[in-house]
Amino acid sequence: MKLNLGCGFDKRKGYINIDARKDVKPDIVLDLEKELLQRFENESVDEILAKDFIEHLSWRVVEPFLKDCYRVLKHNGRIYIQTPDLEAIANKVILNPNFKFDQLHGFKAISYWVYGGQDYPENTHKAGFTINSLKQLLENIGFQILEIKNDGGTNIICWARKP
Repeated sequence: MKLNLGCGFDKRKGYINIDARKDVKPDIVLDLEKELLQRFENESVDEILAKDFIEHLSWRVVEPFLKDCYRVLKHNGRIYIQTPDLEAIANKVILNPNFKFDQLHGFKAISYWVYGGQDYPENTHKAGFTINSLKQLLENIGFQILEIKNDGGTNIICWARKP
């Protein structure tokens, strides 16, 4: 079983697509911030896709949520996380005096990267990460990091597994 968490309109074939919003027509409507993954049994999931999702959870819920991901993953099960990289965002803006805001978003680009699109209630960022903070969090839970890096822009991409 593969889970695509916070899928939005990015529904994936071969995955159970889960989102809190009914209007995106996921396979399962579920508020993961409130319920976590309680409906899934221990060691029942092969892969979790959390692309542009964990930053939408309250920072108070992120650790319990990732612990629940660990619980439901089978041994050698993998989790993929993509989330904004606060260090990369800061470096783009603060350390680069020649930083040019794009024509479309102007100064709003920073707020978008850090706080989310805010065009509907669930599209607000409530937690933030650097590569080091995400790595430490996952390792403290028990995950083995397979790869964690900046995507060349403003996001962290991470593959980890449950040993």
